[in-house]
Amino acid sequence: MKRKFLVIVLTIIFGFIPCFSFPSFKIWILGWIGFVPLLFLFDEKHTTKNFIIGIFAGFIFHIFLLNWLFSVAGFFYILIAIYLSLYWAVFFCLVFAFPEKTRIILGASLWYFLEILMQNLLTGFPWLPLSLSQWSCPATARIASVYGSAGLSGLIMGTNIAFYNGIKNRRVFQSFVIIAVVMFSYLISIYTGISDNSSTTIKIASIQGNSGYFGQSPEESFEIYRNMTNSIKEKCNLVIWPESSYPSILNKNPNVVDYLTQKSYIFPILVGSLSQDNDTVYNSAYLFTRGSVFRYDKKHLVPFGEYVPGKRFRTIENLYTRFAGFMPDISPGNKPGIFSIDSKKFLVLICFENIFPSITTASIDNDTGFIVVITNDSWYGNSFGPFQHFAHNVLRACETGRCVVQTAGTGITGIVSPYGDCKILEKNRKNLFIDGIMISDISLSNMKTVYMFLQEIGIAIFFILLIGVVICKN
Repeated sequence: MKRKFLVIVLTIIFGFIPCFSFPSFKIWILGWIGFVPLLFLFDEKHTTKNFIIGIFAGFIFHIFLLNWLFSVAGFFYILIAIYLSLYWAVFFCLVFAFPEKTRIILGASLWYFLEILMQNLLTGFPWLPLSLSQWSCPATARIASVYGSAGLSGLIMGTNIAFYNGIKNRRVFQSFVIIAVVMFSYLISIYTGISDNSSTTIKIASIQGNSGYFGQSPEESFEIYRNMTNSIKEKCNLVIWPESSYPSILNKNPNVVDYLTQKSYIFPILVGSLSQDNDTVYNSAYLFTRGSVFRYDKKHLVPFGEYVPGKRFRTIENLYTRFAGFMPDISPGNKPGIFSIDSKKFLVLICFENIFPSITTASIDNDTGFIVVITNDSWYGNSFGPFQHFAHNVLRACETGRCVVQTAGTGITGIVSPYGDCKILEKNRKNLFIDGIMISDISLSNMKTVYMFLQEIGIAIFFILLIGVVICKN
């Protein structure tokens, strides 16, 4: 009994350790070694025990880092944490069933494929990939330009297993080999794909109005952004308002449309709002430029935030309405968010579309110079949520070799370079629930990284070949 109690206590402690490498924490090294203590709790001879420890440690990890979900999903937040913990349980259950000498490569490959599954199963929710732990270290985050975010995650888990084997069996050589692989991957990320040889720059103004959380009417919110826009005296190539900056049906308000149309003769304006065609409502991004209007309707909607899976069943509808207090009903669009200003193409992502690598890579091409993310993260409150959301832009920038500009209503607003370096709007040493305008010059890029060249299918084939080599040798 005492031993079981000790295992429970240690699982709680060791489940917390990797958390401190994730946003808004910055101890990135814990991504590479933070799972090592937890690995010592597993037993090759007890598969059921490994499954239980895995799901318990995963639950501790997710219930802590996803605590902001409670404000929007209520009781469903616990179910989401349990669901994501199942990936941990399956991983640790299987990885210790592998022969010890194959565990590093097979473990790294298994973690990679589990993250790919997480990106796609049940609409996907890859909010906390292991690669996100490197958001504060541009040098290691850049390895995503070679393997993608899921591939980097596999490499990180393989490193944890290598250190575990090295400590347990005194096989230091394995640890040196995996470090060499990481360093080699880093060198590849430097000398291939990403290049800053573009001389073309544009000036972008991101407006964070500190709106969307305090119950402003659409008119009040519009007044905030109109006044801040009118205060811009510099010549800008693009001014960006965040998602829900006009929290109503924009195409039904001629006064707002008229202002934005007239202002677009001075500089193009990208606005996040709702739109309605007949009885269908969309979460949209509008680009007003030189009197013309273009629109992108968000393709990948937030489960439980913008729509409820299975809401056609009365039981689910009643249960969700009871716990969350509302029933969202947004419809998805079906076209990529590619816009153009002065013949310069850019990709627009709305809200959490930026957490899906496939959405970015499927939409971008050689002529797409940069990426814009507009979001309303006000409902996260003052929590880990906005930092976790923004950190995904580090991975998308490294994967694509493009600058990523995020504009948020209450924060985080900032820019990530193709090298993973971040510049974030700050006022009085705060990033959240402040107002301000961030004006920056960004370089356009038409380069292809290794990841953009191979795409996810190429990386998946690489991991399949690794598995095949290990199986054939053993």
